[in-house]
Amino acid sequence: QLTTIRFKRRLRKISRFSTCGSEAKNIDAAALASSLVTDISYDDQLEQISDDDVSMYIDVPDGVKTVMYMGSGSTAEEVAVFEAPDKDTAATVKDNVQTYLDDQSDSFQDYIPEESKRIGNAVLEQKDQYVILCVSGDSDGAKEIIEKAFK
Repeated sequence: QLTTIRFKRRLRKISRFSTCGSEAKNIDAAALASSLVTDISYDDQLEQISDDDVSMYIDVPDGVKTVMYMGSGSTAEEVAVFEAPDKDTAATVKDNVQTYLDDQSDSFQDYIPEESKRIGNAVLEQKDQYVILCVSGDSDGAKEIIEKAFK
């Protein structure tokens, strides 16, 4: 009987460890985007844009919720948080955002080369079903805010 009790305890421990970290964390995408906009200094004034405007720049699959802030165009500064229905769709979003960043970098290289460098230092991360983009002068600050949101 003692062996059975030990075995059950061991099973409980194993099941606790095996589920640890396997559950995707749900976050408030709008709050994360807002935090990235307000808690980092920008050279430009970032304004939230509509979903229709987002789709003019980035190919966003159906079912993906988007919160995006962009500057006036005189800088490459922007923030976006995408919430996909699953990790695979999020991976597609990340690829599409990377394509967008590559195009932006090429465009800025022609008329404001410093902004092309800023794009090169952009934070683009996928966390489970979320994709986060932050083009700013403070990549380390952006990473800290993102990590804190997912703790």
